[in-house]
Amino acid sequence: MTLGIEIVNAVRARIRRAHEEAAARFRDAFVPGETPPTLHLELLAAALLAGAYGIRAHGRGYELVEGRIVPHFEDFDVDRTPQAIFEYWLIISEITGSASWRMTSLIATAEEYGAALRRMESPQIVRALVASFLPSVDVRDDGTAFLEATLYTRAQEERIERRQLLLDVHDEFHFHGRELIAEGRGGVTVP
Repeated sequence: MTLGIEIVNAVRARIRRAHEEAAARFRDAFVPGETPPTLHLELLAAALLAGAYGIRAHGRGYELVEGRIVPHFEDFDVDRTPQAIFEYWLIISEITGSASWRMTSLIATAEEYGAALRRMESPQIVRALVASFLPSVDVRDDGTAFLEATLYTRAQEERIERRQLLLDVHDEFHFHGRELIAEGRGGVTVP
């Protein structure tokens, strides 16, 4: 099922509000020399999960390991609806927050695709026709789900691609594949 732009925008708005809430709470709690830098990560994870649609965590759902958040996928309960699965993927991506994810953005409209192409250095279109940029989710009878989403990334190299991810029965996403739509010469090296 392809998600409508109104669902995508509602999920984006919840994630944006969670970022704003976590930043405000961090500013309020910050004490120079005392506040651990990981507090912002914990506040963000809590805010993302508190406002989520169809997603529940048993306990925190994650632990801090060497200054980063590691999700415990078995501690999540995700409704097997396209909207909940899409939102869960974005939340997990935000919680784990790799340097490359921070340089990645979701493309859901032709206008966003055009803007990404304009940002690219010497873009080369690999696939000219794209039926829809909107995310789609196929929920399967065995409890797994297949998610497809179009992303623009500047990590290592500039790319616009349609990624395919498999959500297993334990609520963990696995990279399944990607289809290159466009690429550029730019990109930023990430640690």
